[in-house]
Amino acid sequence: MSRILTWLVFAAFLLPAAASADPTPAKGTLLVATEQLRGDIFVQTVILLLHYDETGAVGLVVNRPTEVGMDELVADDDALSGYTGPIYWGGPVQINSLHALMKSEKALEGAESIVDSVYVVSVNDVLENAPKDVPGLRLFMGFAGWAPGQLDHEIARGSWHVVPASEDLVFAKDPGRLWKQLVPPPERRAEVRPAEPDDRAESISS
Repeated sequence: MSRILTWLVFAAFLLPAAASADPTPAKGTLLVATEQLRGDIFVQTVILLLHYDETGAVGLVVNRPTEVGMDELVADDDALSGYTGPIYWGGPVQINSLHALMKSEKALEGAESIVDSVYVVSVNDVLENAPKDVPGLRLFMGFAGWAPGQLDHEIARGSWHVVPASEDLVFAKDPGRLWKQLVPPPERRAEVRPAEPDDRAESISS
């Protein structure tokens, strides 16, 4: 009977931890950099995962708008150079490449749905007929990428906090505040009182 009671107490102790555990990384989840990532290029970033499986992971940093203009990236493309909206730093991989996220209540033909009404779309397809600001569009230069198992290792190490994504988070009106909104509070570790000299002496003598 005492053994059963001990097991029940142990199970009850584990339940809160299991309930508060992060979701597993997947397409349509957000990676929130923890405070362990000090001095890293991903410090205080929030990344939307576009792909995650045994072959690796790909995502876009959604909270770092830049002051780079489209004409600095594609000066020889009239359609794209006419875009005047902000361009976000999507990550360090292929920094000269452009990627686009668009929110649309209607399904977009040829686009990949990521979460809610957020789609990955072709930059050229979107801007060729509407080179100025396009509502619900965000452009990113570069992307973030991980080799097979690399992201899992970083999460296990405590570098990333995984949270469900949503349209409102991905297209936050104030992306500069998004990290502070999502980063988990510092862990509160129970303080263990070291044994006093008298305690240790009593323990040894006993």
